[in-house]
Amino acid sequence: MTDTGKKCDICGKAFENSNKLNQHKLGSHKGKTNNLKKNQSSSSRYKATGIAAAIAVAIIIAVYLSENQTSPVNTVDGVQCEPSEGTIFHIHAHLDMIVDSKFVTIPAGIGIKPNECLYWLHTHTSDGIIHIESPQQMAFTLDQFIQVWDNTPGISSTFEKMMNGDKNFKVFVNGFEYKDGYDKIPLTAHDEIVIVSGSVPPTLPKSYEFNGL
Repeated sequence: MTDTGKKCDICGKAFENSNKLNQHKLGSHKGKTNNLKKNQSSSSRYKATGIAAAIAVAIIIAVYLSENQTSPVNTVDGVQCEPSEGTIFHIHAHLDMIVDSKFVTIPAGIGIKPNECLYWLHTHTSDGIIHIESPQQMAFTLDQFIQVWDNTPGISSTFEKMMNGDKNFKVFVNGFEYKDGYDKIPLTAHDEIVIVSGSVPPTLPKSYEFNGL
């Protein structure tokens, strides 16, 4: 009686026992059997290689995201946002802006993310006082403050908007025009900085009363 469970996995033919099945394969499918084994082996290797590649890509993506997820948000032009104000380097400068011969108000809260962090350069109120509070002694520039300003969420008027897109504004520090570019203007203790867009008024503020700050 034929055992229909003994079938050739290549052609499907049934045999009485395993010996006859093996003889059939050796006689009729010897080359095919070897090719089948080779194909199965190659398929296994391809699957293993594909899985390894997928794991490697996943690791690379995870590392990239972990290294970059906070940098664009909490660091602007080298100025970091910290949970508390720095105390190692703590000075103040004052900023006035004159656009089309009119003084404009510097927004409060520049560089401050409520209940999250404060950038090393920030304003608490709309009096124009720039608070420079860092955990390390270092030099900061007016350009860095402007970059923090334009990257602070919730500030209704960005610097560029308040300047009406003027890229050729003039900057005066303690009454003297600074001609080397505003990106190079350092923020030092008790400086009076005046940015002018449009015609320069005949008189400009040369100092500011910091009232003990």
